[in-house]
Amino acid sequence: MNSKFSFSSIVPLLILVVFVAGTGISTADTAISIPVINTSTLLSSHIFVTGTENSTIPVFSDYNTAIENPDLPNDLNPVVSSGSFADTGLETMGSAVLVPITPTPEGSGYSYFNTTGTDPGYYISSPGTYILQEGFTTTNSSAIKIDASDVVLDGNAQSISGTLKNTGVSIESGRTNISLKNFGDIKQFYYGIKSVGNQVNLVNNSISDNMYGCANSYGLNFVMSHNTLKNQSFAGVILYGESPQLTENTFNKNGYGLQSYSHNLSLVKNIFADNRYGVTNSGKYPKIRENTILRSLLYGVYLSSGEGGVCSDNFFGHNENALGSNVPNITISNNTISYTSLYKYGIYSTAKNVTISDNTISNSGFGIILSGADGRVTHNSLYTCYFSGISLAGDRGKTIGNTIRDTSGEGAVCFGANTTIINNIITNATNGLGITDSYNTTMTGNQINRTKEYGIWIRSVEGGTGEGVIYNNYLGSQTNLGGDGNFNSYHYAWTNPSGPQRGTNVVGGPFIAGNYWSNADGTGWSDLKTPNVSGYSTTPYEVLGGKYDTAPLIQQTPVMINSSANEWGIVVPYGNNSYQSYTNQTFITEAKPGADITDVVVDSHSQGNVSNWTFSQLTEDHMIHAVGNATPGQVHVFFNASTRYGEKPLTVSFSSGQSFGSPTSWYWQFGDGVTNTTQNPVHTYETPGIYTVTLRALNNQTSGYAVWNNCITVTDGPF
Repeated sequence: MNSKFSFSSIVPLLILVVFVAGTGISTADTAISIPVINTSTLLSSHIFVTGTENSTIPVFSDYNTAIENPDLPNDLNPVVSSGSFADTGLETMGSAVLVPITPTPEGSGYSYFNTTGTDPGYYISSPGTYILQEGFTTTNSSAIKIDASDVVLDGNAQSISGTLKNTGVSIESGRTNISLKNFGDIKQFYYGIKSVGNQVNLVNNSISDNMYGCANSYGLNFVMSHNTLKNQSFAGVILYGESPQLTENTFNKNGYGLQSYSHNLSLVKNIFADNRYGVTNSGKYPKIRENTILRSLLYGVYLSSGEGGVCSDNFFGHNENALGSNVPNITISNNTISYTSLYKYGIYSTAKNVTISDNTISNSGFGIILSGADGRVTHNSLYTCYFSGISLAGDRGKTIGNTIRDTSGEGAVCFGANTTIINNIITNATNGLGITDSYNTTMTGNQINRTKEYGIWIRSVEGGTGEGVIYNNYLGSQTNLGGDGNFNSYHYAWTNPSGPQRGTNVVGGPFIAGNYWSNADGTGWSDLKTPNVSGYSTTPYEVLGGKYDTAPLIQQTPVMINSSANEWGIVVPYGNNSYQSYTNQTFITEAKPGADITDVVVDSHSQGNVSNWTFSQLTEDHMIHAVGNATPGQVHVFFNASTRYGEKPLTVSFSSGQSFGSPTSWYWQFGDGVTNTTQNPVHTYETPGIYTVTLRALNNQTSGYAVWNNCITVTDGPF
């Protein structure tokens, strides 16, 4: 049943406080024409504002029923438009409070639309700041439509909701500089926010339980920060326009946390938890940094296509797969990845010219798989990867400086042509390093320890002749080499092809030559050879099948140098110390104060008064001794005390007869304020304490002094 009441008693669902920007706009430019409405075509509940403050209108009789049942039939389901109505000149419309600061001629800069009494909507047509005072539910195609630039819409912690078929906030094409902030929730729409505008900024909103997207953006320079996007059937955020920036948002329990088709995506310090996919991107040059990605059902981050970019400093935990990429020329670095599923991946890349560096990966099925050409896998740490730590399958790939530990399968497998494997550490794997005999392989500076089967495993490909170089590696497994090919036909160089060359080798020796052949117990061939200063042996080591390492590494003997000086000399460094062979070591010699260096003796040969001496290319032990003598006439002060400890009163006799330089006068300070000028004084301490004694002695040319800190201890009683 319809009822009559004054317009001021209407209770709409939405309240806006409006701060409208801009002045001096002519009425002709901004006036909204009010269409003539044929009321016979409307339901009995509609609003038509004529500008009269106290208009009476019919209202839907069961308002609450409509709110609680948003799926009730709605014959109109109107689209909000600027012609729906105009609230010209009104300061109140029911409980809708309008506070224009610099109003445009049409008043508030927005229109309120509710033709049925149950489907409120707002159309913002002018620049300004708008504050939502009360939430509402609507079946309109849009709850709020923004068709103006330079708009700020503050949700004021209120919520709006729909029917899973309409849009929460719609931002129209061609509009720029729009900010939406502080919504308590935008929920149960098809699109929570759909934006075709540019420079749209979403701040501190909650958007949840929508059908297709919490926020969809098609415009340029879209910005999101501190929003929560959750329980989205398809995607938390879908991006199409260029250069979006998303910072410190939370994506929780969505199909896709973020689905991006945008170039120049910036994704920094966001949290993705319990999504099917955390992040997917197919645009160029993404920057994905410092995000936390947890418990993704398929991929934490999946980069399906594009070019270049950076994915760095992110944390991945308990994802099915952590990071997958088909993007060439990208850098994946400094990520921490833990606990992928047993048969899944920490990092998986199929593209060319990819750099994967400085990542830490633990408890993964496969640590790193890189199948594209010209890839670089450098300085990563991989722990407890089930199948393999690193798989490098592309041609011209490089794996350098990685640490791989505790893999149930292979530490690393490198099966591409012209592969470079340098300075990796592999410990406790089934096979340490797998290569194929059909490609050229360079393998130097690696340490492979305690493998269950083989240190190096060579896979045979029909016709493979084993080309490449394998030298300067530490091989510390019970069986260091194995495979299924014919080792007699291989052409690997097991020794430096240039012969032993000066340089620090893999075990710290002075020559880069062959390999160090050890075992898990440290009792291998190289361990048992007599050490020498060169750190390699001239006795060949048979690798396998009649192939030899002609300069295998062994332990190096250090060189000892004993340096000393008499009572008037100083030598630096001092003592009996060991030094690496084939290095240079310089010693500095000088005299103590009041003395001169008269000789430096090197290996029993006098070298005269020299200030330094260098031993070059050390291959044997040496000694060096600095000899100094007191300068004639120079006073050097020494003194003794008859006792140093006792109870008060304590009498002590001091003597300075040990001094050099024939002093003729003396000045004693006993530490208790008393002084004396005799050569060998006697002094009595009356007060308990610890005293420092100083003597200065002089002749007619020079002087010297000596200080004995904490020389005398006087107690109050027996000690």
